[in-house]
Amino acid sequence: MKIHLSLVAIILSLMASTTLSAQGNDDVIRTLSQSIRSHKSMEVSFTYQTIGDTNPSEEAKEGQAFFQDKAYKFILADQHIISDGKTQWNYIIEDEEVMVGNVTDDDDLFKVLDELERDSSGLTPIIDGKGRLKGLEMELDEGEKLVLNIIEMKFDRDYQEDFFTFDTEAYPDVDVIDMR
Repeated sequence: MKIHLSLVAIILSLMASTTLSAQGNDDVIRTLSQSIRSHKSMEVSFTYQTIGDTNPSEEAKEGQAFFQDKAYKFILADQHIISDGKTQWNYIIEDEEVMVGNVTDDDDLFKVLDELERDSSGLTPIIDGKGRLKGLEMELDEGEKLVLNIIEMKFDRDYQEDFFTFDTEAYPDVDVIDMR
């Protein structure tokens, strides 16, 4: 299953808070959003799994996400999604192709955070006994849900600008489809 960037970006981005204890969903989302905005950058290692009638036994996969300002990079099992804030590259590993396009409002992390602060229905935080966010569940179509669990988070690291671009020289056999 290919996961839309906005979905992954928001769920991972919402994991940046440390203590959430007895807050309601809307308060949790607001707290998380404020925490994300307060950091220069963020790196998250995580596992993700889709659970539901059509995929009852899908195994959890590992991934990584990196954020700095409006730039982001997702390393998932079947694809890499990279953006410098203006251009987005979606590398589908199995197809050996990368689609290049302009970033839209749907892909803008801060705009999606604003929307989630207004309506967080469908998101369920997974909080441990110490009140820390350990993951999130998000309702998807047709009764499925996406479950993300945090392995590790790092904040305020410096990344080179080219870290948030797709290096075609590193993938010489990949077909580049420019949709701009």
